[in-house]
Amino acid sequence: MLVGRIIGKTTPERFYFEVTEVIKKMDFVAVRDTERHWVLGRIDSIFQEKDKTIAKVSVIGYKDSRGVVTPPRMPFKPGSLVYKADDLLIKRVLGLKSSGLYIGILQNSENLKIYLDPKKIITKHMAILAKTGAGKSYLVAVLLEEFIENKIPAVVIDPHGEYTTLKVPNDNPEELKYVERFEIEPQGYEKEVEVYCLEKNLIEGAKKLRFPGRLTSSEIFEMLPFRLSGAQMNIIYNAARNLDALDYTLDDLIKEVEFVKSKTKWSVISVLESLKSTGLFVEDKYTDLKELVKPGKITIINLKGIEPDIQTLVVYKLAHDLFELRKISKIPPFVFVVEEAHNFCPERGFGEVVSSKILRTIASEGRKFGMGLVVVSQRAARIDKNVLSQCNTQAFLRINNPNDLKSITDSVEGVTPELVGEIKTLPVGTALITGIIDQPLIVDIRIRRSRHAGVALPSEKKEKKKSEKEGKERFFLLKVMEEDIKSLIKKPIEAFKLVYHPVWRIKMVFVERGKPKEDFLLVDGIKGEVVYREKDSLVMTENLLKAASLPPIPRAIVFYLTTYGDSTLTKISTTLNLSVGEAKKELEKLEKVGLVETDGFVYKSRVKADFKKIMENQIKDEIASGKIKGEKIDFMVSKDKAKNVLNIFQPDGFEIEKCYYPVWVVDLENGDRIVLDGLTGKESKFFKDLVKM
Repeated sequence: MLVGRIIGKTTPERFYFEVTEVIKKMDFVAVRDTERHWVLGRIDSIFQEKDKTIAKVSVIGYKDSRGVVTPPRMPFKPGSLVYKADDLLIKRVLGLKSSGLYIGILQNSENLKIYLDPKKIITKHMAILAKTGAGKSYLVAVLLEEFIENKIPAVVIDPHGEYTTLKVPNDNPEELKYVERFEIEPQGYEKEVEVYCLEKNLIEGAKKLRFPGRLTSSEIFEMLPFRLSGAQMNIIYNAARNLDALDYTLDDLIKEVEFVKSKTKWSVISVLESLKSTGLFVEDKYTDLKELVKPGKITIINLKGIEPDIQTLVVYKLAHDLFELRKISKIPPFVFVVEEAHNFCPERGFGEVVSSKILRTIASEGRKFGMGLVVVSQRAARIDKNVLSQCNTQAFLRINNPNDLKSITDSVEGVTPELVGEIKTLPVGTALITGIIDQPLIVDIRIRRSRHAGVALPSEKKEKKKSEKEGKERFFLLKVMEEDIKSLIKKPIEAFKLVYHPVWRIKMVFVERGKPKEDFLLVDGIKGEVVYREKDSLVMTENLLKAASLPPIPRAIVFYLTTYGDSTLTKISTTLNLSVGEAKKELEKLEKVGLVETDGFVYKSRVKADFKKIMENQIKDEIASGKIKGEKIDFMVSKDKAKNVLNIFQPDGFEIEKCYYPVWVVDLENGDRIVLDGLTGKESKFFKDLVKM
């Protein structure tokens, strides 16, 4: 298709042309050079100059008779015709493969399929980076499907239980519309996918993940989230050496330490007991790790609901032991996929965790032994830069955070300011991929063969457009009518009126055993606290939204104290993998903002929230677009602020909508005021405190 003519000054490396048809930045174009070769170029930028649209093109070259990409030797002639490049020319000049891991179609091409080279991933690693909701997990699942199709084994660290739906064929009508375009047929991988869980989060059909209880002293030192003193290390080392002839367990090691005369032994016993209490290490019936890595098999390590320190311990042990097996060729070459990688190999400024060191080792040495690494994260700035820089293939979906973008430009070779501009504006489901070839490619990610965990929810953007189009507000259906007021209140009434109180209603979806489950939250539209019903009365949390809006580390501290009760500085730092100094600094900040209090030794949360009661006593009453005549109270808490509560509950998907809750305000002849819940008819202290009239 003709898209314009060359204008102005030209060189063999670049030219400008006046645009006459629709063309976009990053699109490929074709033009004849003075020697009549078809030369491929790429649009760097498009701008308006008076009444003309001008495009700037960087020249890539043409394929010569030797099959080598060669740049033209002479400048292009002004007036030369510029065409949109066809798929054949793009494929030939760029050297795109016709087989491998099929991930999607080149954006704005006719139907040019893009394939990743599996050897590059196994030997040179890959990073998948995106903001939340941009399609990161979807792309990972597409990649896992391709691993299965190409008989490449993979072990997946799945902190949120997102990938068990690989077993189920895609049945989403919205996605199935595109089967023809992407030439994909729905398929489940029941036989090829195996799920492992810990004892605490075991789901139906999954196997238990357990490790041998015999641990060397060096392994114990590596697995602890804090450094031991020299005396403590000597006690463990000597005890292990004394037991070396035996097939000893943690229990044996603890008993051996008990014979030591030094008082230091009690802190050592405490350390060993903490490892034992994880339940990961057993005397027999432990997992044969060779079973996790087999051609065409994907092993999902489902860690949903497991404490962060246990998660990092599992990742360390798996990564370490599988790497050792791979070194001696006891398992075939495979890929180790780490979701939420910023939690397992954080950048140095964000703390060190148990799994950090081994993942850095695999990133630098894994390629020599055929253990590929795929790191996946929505926080590029928080991933260890040494790990990120070792990933030669990168897939970027939309990223807007300036710190994450800066980290990418600092850590990933070839990411220019122009590419950063593209990354910031990518639509959902589209990725900018580097490392396949020398040129970055913008790819529309293909639909999944298997079911996506988030299919139960339409996107928030679609819901918003729908609501705006309908122009309707949502109200809880009033159950206590005007005629019920006198029978409910046995005192002389002067006046009463109906008031609608603002609330944000959030429908959360959690995927369990491959099936979506719905839960609800109500967030008060005035104070921003979570509201739930207890014995027909509404109850509201205190300081919950304030705490949920904190950065991850202080938020984790507050909710640890809220969930598990009062705790000492040492226990907080140990449990959350923080240094004592870092934990103390954060606690001091939290004390200043009124979220934590202390007597100088024990710390206590000032957040009042019973998460079990919140989830058990959700308000699921019916809502509709219509209402009975009454006054509405304005919202004081924005949608974006209300959504911060999701940082606590971390659903797989959600919808949020503006709603109103009916309240009867009754003034008595004696001057008193009574406020009734419009759904239960009960007197409500909750609304009486909030309704100012």
